[in-house]
Amino acid sequence: MQKQVITICLIIALLEGFAGLGIEIYAIRISATYIGSSISITGVILAMVLIAIAIGYWYGGRLSQSIRTPREALLKAGLVLSLSAASHAVACIIQLPLLEAMTARIDSPILAAVGVGLLYGVGLAFGSTSIPLITQFLTLQYENKNHVDAGKNAGMMVSVTTIGSVLGSTLTPIFLLPYIGLMSSLALFIAALAISALLCTRLAVLARGAESDKRNLPYKNYIIATLAFIITIVFIYFNKVDTGYQTATGAWFVKYIDYEGQPAVTITDKPGQSISSCWVYETKKNCTQYGEITVQGIEKTSPNSIVIIGGAGMGTPSEIAYANPHMDITVIEIDKELPKIIETYFLKASIAQNIKFIGEDARGYLTRRSDLKYDFMLIDAFQGRFVASNLYTLEALTKFKATSKFIMANIIGRPVTEHGYTQTLFKNWYEVFGESAYVITRNNSADLQNIMLCNFACPNSQKLSQVEFFNKNQKVHTDDLPRLDKYYYHSIERL
Repeated sequence: MQKQVITICLIIALLEGFAGLGIEIYAIRISATYIGSSISITGVILAMVLIAIAIGYWYGGRLSQSIRTPREALLKAGLVLSLSAASHAVACIIQLPLLEAMTARIDSPILAAVGVGLLYGVGLAFGSTSIPLITQFLTLQYENKNHVDAGKNAGMMVSVTTIGSVLGSTLTPIFLLPYIGLMSSLALFIAALAISALLCTRLAVLARGAESDKRNLPYKNYIIATLAFIITIVFIYFNKVDTGYQTATGAWFVKYIDYEGQPAVTITDKPGQSISSCWVYETKKNCTQYGEITVQGIEKTSPNSIVIIGGAGMGTPSEIAYANPHMDITVIEIDKELPKIIETYFLKASIAQNIKFIGEDARGYLTRRSDLKYDFMLIDAFQGRFVASNLYTLEALTKFKATSKFIMANIIGRPVTEHGYTQTLFKNWYEVFGESAYVITRNNSADLQNIMLCNFACPNSQKLSQVEFFNKNQKVHTDDLPRLDKYYYHSIERL
């Protein structure tokens, strides 16, 4: 009997850790639509998570000091687990409206990330409060049997709930989100918390000494846990937010449109803010201005081999592949599962046979494969509307210069001297390519726009050194000084 009770307690701890961290991954993923998914944002949310867990452990220890019976310990543990499920359910309902309101009034995504962490931190604090309470139950229940002591119980419970947290933080992005989806994963996490609360409460009813106290049955625990799950199911049923097609790396949003009287499709990782690719089915051509410029640049240089960093919707590489079936085209994209989404929902056809897809980090792959050489390179990797900054350091661009003869890059920015984010990209490009650096802007407009950079005289381009909107005194971005990431936050409100 003792082993069965301990096993149930460990299952409860495992479920609590799994659900708590799994819900945090859910919160980070769905928040990315509003505040992005940079390392800084993720780090802030995780910091708030750890603070909440620490508060829960501390408060659970305080509560345990006044508990004298095993039944009381388990009933309180069941209650806080029920409140954890309910808190997370409420947080899921108000998260998106809250983020929308915060981003409309607050320019800093870091502050918005703090808000997300606090919102879910309440449920995490309740959940972690249960661990010291269950530890106290085990100590009181078996204090005179087999020399079971508090230290052993505490170590056992904390280690198992940590294992649960590890499972929640790894299985969620790798398996749950890509294969069962965002909302189904949310229902699973809330159900896990509700089940742990019910198990804890049921164990309290059967605990030693409970027979003498049957007048106050723990209906409150059952009701709160059940309501939490029901609220979650109702939220999922009525939720109209498009959460995209989930992969282990991110989420992709596909939208079917009419483009100049022809059926077309767009794809993006940041709906409402950017379009990663646009494709016209009848003509088999991409329908973005920067895509058209890229095709013109390729036609001018007549390469035999091309490498494209950043796959997105495969619009540009597909157009090139269909028009040049004998050309070798390599696409390097960090999201390994993107081809499945592209073929099923975007192109609605197989990716061209002369396209080789590599699901890796582009810079790491090209650094390891220093023997690879290409005639032409397109850098088209984004996180929302901002470039993948590790591809624009002096070190990275110097490596790319040795890899490819002709290089083009697609960025989004403002061609004005006071905009640090854009100027950092310009200066790095100029530092590496010098007088061979060219730029294409939209009629020199200062509006937010796609800007093309080239290391050759690409069509309709200007020498970067000769345009009035280039600030040659701008500092550069190196691996030792991540200035570009700094400008991401300092200039986001001006974008």
